[in-house]
Amino acid sequence: MIKHGSRLASAAALALVPATMAGPASMAGPQAPGAAPVAWVVNQSVRSATKGSVTPIDTATNTVIKKIPVSRNAIAVALAPGGGTAWVALNADRLGGRGRVIPVSTSTYDVGTPVKVGILPQTMAITPNGKTLYVGDWDSGFVTPIRTATGTAGRRIATGPIPGAVAMAITPDGKTLYVVNQAPGTVTPIDTATNAAGRNIKVGAAPFAIVITPDGKTAYVLNLGQGGPGQGSVTPIDTATNTAGAPIPIKHAAFPLAPNMMVITPDGKTLYAVGNTTVTPISTATNTAGTTIHVAPRLGTDSTVAITPDGRTVYVGGLSLRNTGNFVVPVSTATGAVGKAIVVRGDPYSMAVAPGGKTLYVLCDGNPGSAPQDVVPVSTATNTAGRAIDTGLQPVAIAISR
Repeated sequence: MIKHGSRLASAAALALVPATMAGPASMAGPQAPGAAPVAWVVNQSVRSATKGSVTPIDTATNTVIKKIPVSRNAIAVALAPGGGTAWVALNADRLGGRGRVIPVSTSTYDVGTPVKVGILPQTMAITPNGKTLYVGDWDSGFVTPIRTATGTAGRRIATGPIPGAVAMAITPDGKTLYVVNQAPGTVTPIDTATNAAGRNIKVGAAPFAIVITPDGKTAYVLNLGQGGPGQGSVTPIDTATNTAGAPIPIKHAAFPLAPNMMVITPDGKTLYAVGNTTVTPISTATNTAGTTIHVAPRLGTDSTVAITPDGRTVYVGGLSLRNTGNFVVPVSTATGAVGKAIVVRGDPYSMAVAPGGKTLYVLCDGNPGSAPQDVVPVSTATNTAGRAIDTGLQPVAIAISR
């Protein structure tokens, strides 16, 4: 699951922007037959003179394969499902500069020629056939298509006023890309065959995340609201007609504790809207919210979420409200029961479950010299944390091959 959380990432003092990665976080990548999946971790290093990096981890041994330097301000990663490339997005490192997307070979680990995109590329999505990578720019309201075979950028696609693209998702058939535009509160459908943008779809205030059902019939957009208690909601969009349905209200205490992330079960029956203190199940058959599951007071103002491939457990990670540590909390999707909190050293920033569902990888961010910064493997069978893996400074995004 790509982190689409509430935390703000610095872009070399250019702006403060949401660090979001909707769509590509768990996309498939190539690997040798019988080889263990590889977890690709992006380390931002924005608060340090150290270069950023992308670090592949062998999930069979939980060891670092190689630390590959790229640049500071690395923010997102997407894996090509049909090729041998990990695409790493980097925010501009100076005023007036351009953001870039860097291809990294998943077999040789060589770094290719950067592709220039917008100033603050915050979200990426790649078509199921792997031919086109779409890069959403938060600071310009544009989406840049990149032909993966040649590494060339196409004409930018306008989606709306800034702040712009904060999250994206592609339908399972690869025909339509949906772009969430934060400031105007809209979603732009883009025909991937022509790269033509359709009419914007009005959703709620401050939309922040999007997921599409496995059958491709419905896109769900999570709206933060205007900051008051109870204003969060989820808007369903019929992908056949690109029309928005009635918003589904999500109960919560107050901003910024509003739900800010979502996951959906593999069977598509239940959507989970996750806030910093609550998990709300939503039936996709009726578009109604179920009983809110409270994970507070364990978690604080930052959160991240992942779901196991069998759909049995949702993991929610965040800071402690009482400054007693950093936790990941398992929630049973069958009963709604909240399990014992799993203690990790750093602040959980992003998470993903490896194929097979045996291991959850928790990216822990923190200020250099204070909170630990590493990746913690968690056994989903026992819900226990393993030995932390040092990948680099400020790990912020992860994608795992299948």
